[in-house]
Formats: sequence, C-alpha cells, structure tokens
Amino acid sequence: MVWALHDVCVTAVRPSCSGRSSMHRLLAASLGLAAVIGTAEAQEFTFRLHSFSSPTSLDHTMHLDRWAERVEAASDGRIRIEIFPAMQLGGAAGDLVQQLEDGVVDMIWTVAGFTPGRFPGMEGIELPFMNTGLSATMSPAAMEFALEHLQDEFDGIKIISIHTTDRAILHTVDKPVRTKEDLEGMRIRVAGRFIGEAVRALGGVPVGIPLPGVYEALARGQVDGMYINWAITLPYRFYEVTNYQTDTALFQGTLLTLMSQDAYDRLPDDLKAVIDAESGIAYAKRLGEIWDGQTEAARQATIDAGNEVFELTPEERARWIEAVRPAYDAWIAEMNRLGRDGEALFEAVLEITAKYGRN
Repeated sequence: MVWALHDVCVTAVRPSCSGRSSMHRLLAASLGLAAVIGTAEAQEFTFRLHSFSSPTSLDHTMHLDRWAERVEAASDGRIRIEIFPAMQLGGAAGDLVQQLEDGVVDMIWTVAGFTPGRFPGMEGIELPFMNTGLSATMSPAAMEFALEHLQDEFDGIKIISIHTTDRAILHTVDKPVRTKEDLEGMRIRVAGRFIGEAVRALGGVPVGIPLPGVYEALARGQVDGMYINWAITLPYRFYEVTNYQTDTALFQGTLLTLMSQDAYDRLPDDLKAVIDAESGIAYAKRLGEIWDGQTEAARQATIDAGNEVFELTPEERARWIEAVRPAYDAWIAEMNRLGRDGEALFEAVLEITAKYGRN
C-alpha cells in the first residue's frame, strides 16, 4: 500500500502535465487511492477450525456451525470459517492444541483433559464436587476463573469460550452404588487425572478409556461403570449397557473453543469486534444452556430403558466430599510444583464456584 500511494503521488504532480490533464490525473489518482483503501478495508480472512467431534454431534450442530454462521453474517462475509470435524486434518484429539500453536490451524474445539498437563490450572474447575450441576452456571464460572487466574496457560491463545458439560454422574452395570462402600474395588472409567484420584480415594479403581471405546468396554465387562455427563449418554446410547445411575454430580468437564492469538491479531478492529461479540462469559453461558437442554432427555431415555436412577443421600454425599480431599491436595501440590500458589488458586476455585451456585 505504501508503494501504491507513492506511485499515485508521483503521477499526480508530474510537471509535464497540462492543467486540464493534471486535474484528470489528480481525480484518477484520488479514485485509485480510494480503491486501494477500500480494498484494504474489505480484506477477507479465512480461518480453519479443527474439531475432534463428528459433524452431526451437538458440538457442531448447536455450537460450532451456528457460531461460524453468525460470525460470517456479522462480518458481511469478510470472515469465513472452514470447519474440519472428526480430526479430518489429521492427528489425534490430543494434538489439537499443538496444531493451534504451530499454526497448522487457526481455531480448535477440544477438551482440556485431552492434553494432560497442558492446562493444569483449568483442571481445578474439574475437581470433584467443585460444580454447580448446571452448565449454564458452571460455564461462566470456568470462563471467569480462566480469564482472572490462568492467562499464563493461554499465552498466544484467544479464548472464544470455555464452557462445561452438564453434570457428570456415576453409571454402573451390575451393581447400584448408594454408599462409598458400594464403590469398593469397582473398575470405573474416568476422564481426567483428578477425577481418577477421587475414584481411588472413594475405593474404586480408575480406568482410562477413550470415549469411542467406552460402550464396548461396558458391554464386555472390562469396566464396572463410568463417570460421564448425562448429555453424552443419549448419542452413545450408554443406557443400553448400564442399569444404575447414581445421579449425584461429581464434576463437570471443561470444553474449549480457542483461536490463535496471531490469527486474531491479523484482523482489523471492526472484525475483531465481530469475534469478541461471539466470545466471552456471556457466550459461555449460552452454550451452557444448550448443554443443560439435553440433560432431561438423556435422563428420561435412561429411565425409559429400565434403568434405576437415584441420588446419594445428603449425609452420604457429605462423606464422599470428605473422602475426595486427596484429589484437592494433589492439585494444590501440582500448582505449587509449577511455581504457582496452589492454596490461593484453590481458594479462588472455591470462591468463584460458590458465586455461581456450587452447593
């Protein structure tokens, strides 16, 4: 643009021009300069978004696809989002953050737990019983915690949203779990290190199995149960291979929609405003409401399949909270090992989740 402006100026003041032709040249130069500026202002941007989820999943149909449509419409087509679901660009789900940081893609949809140790502070939101039970309230809590206390974990990353699943509960195959003693020795599929610590503290045996393999593991008796949120049970039909649901929330998983800060910084201010309008705490809450809208349908489908759904008594739940304290201690110790103030961060988790309704 600098060279174009320089060329225009030279043409406009060339001394050999007559008065009339000089005016014509000046007018043409002005129009040319306006075209250059207009082209710069109307520059278009295409961003690639890589996701682990299938294109028919709730993640896409109710979140990513609609988000992209709103951004494209609000930008008058100057921003285009190309979505690649189901790891179409290669790699495993655990590679998504690295792909974003390496510039292979511009945006990702991932789960914090897919990359163990990459977002250790964020795992504080997933600690046992640090939840509200509703994604509409837990999602803004997670977003606020990240923005206020974990900016170092998101260096070079623009956070579009951090939201949570609906409540994750215990689903078992052959044995109902109504007390801590009932869980003794049971093999329980978990997602996340600190939920594994909690299950171990409660007497169970934590087992890590990728989500696509969980149905078969339950059907074959390789595990006795699983901790997973209600909404995901509907598309995976987990009610077919379980019989009992202890419907007391243990945790809520965190889901991340992230953009490369470099990609965001390339945008002019008006297009940054478009992205900002579809980001942040308010948007996280909207996503949470979508997730909560799936809970009751999944729960009812489970009941209709003949499963028995019940809750821990308040007294038993209090016993479980006391029993899982080793998971809190392990997270605090990890934060301290990383040079952070683990105790202060744990207090921040307590404060923020209480603010949004932790019970």
